[in-house]
Amino acid sequence: MEDFAGKKAVVIGGSGGIGAHVSMKLAQAGASLLVHGGHNSKKLQDLMDSLQNASPQKAFHQSIIQEITGENLSQFSRTLLMEEIKTTDILCVAFGPFLQKSIEETLPSEWINISLLNYALPGICVSAALPHMKENNWGRILLFGGTLTHNVKAYRTNAAYGGAKTALCSLVKSTAAQYSGCGITCNGILPGLTETEYQSPKLLATLAKKNPSGKVISPEIIATAAINLLLTKEVNGALLNIDDGWNP
Repeated sequence: MEDFAGKKAVVIGGSGGIGAHVSMKLAQAGASLLVHGGHNSKKLQDLMDSLQNASPQKAFHQSIIQEITGENLSQFSRTLLMEEIKTTDILCVAFGPFLQKSIEETLPSEWINISLLNYALPGICVSAALPHMKENNWGRILLFGGTLTHNVKAYRTNAAYGGAKTALCSLVKSTAAQYSGCGITCNGILPGLTETEYQSPKLLATLAKKNPSGKVISPEIIATAAINLLLTKEVNGALLNIDDGWNP
């Protein structure tokens, strides 16, 4: 095991939900963080204050507010966020919109947006981060997939999202296979029905009933697994299901 003192981490979607908990774990491990948030500046600033207090060596942390959509993704390579990704040692992508619709109800624009943000965006970020990691012979990449998207399966109500997240799992495996000899690891976490601040109490109660334990999964549990994957260089190409054994 190792800590991340002297390492730079970028967390895409790190201002809330699972991403915020991952950001906290990275700060506690000594990394210097750049945390990306979509639009809530107060929420992001509150998190940054907490990160600074959690850093054992008072590492420097900064944040970027940048809305990422399928429509503006073509300009992503020219943003400040992309420049930061090009010099990062640790890349975590905890961002990706969910869509629940039948195939016949899914609009063309939704197919494009879901595919771009859940598969193309992580791919763009990984491609940008790899040269710096290769040069230093050290890098850690962690991507977040969807529930049970580790193999090809049918999706009745979320085919666009499930398909994109299944492709993301292929990206994890491909990156790990190609760059394992460069001191770089790439792993994926596939969360199950997880509690976040974005869900109403009514929805959380509904999700809890679906889980075998009768409870939704804590984002803290997922973040703990995330930091363990990042800290353990011998784990590479793993797709970790954290879903309480749930199966629809």
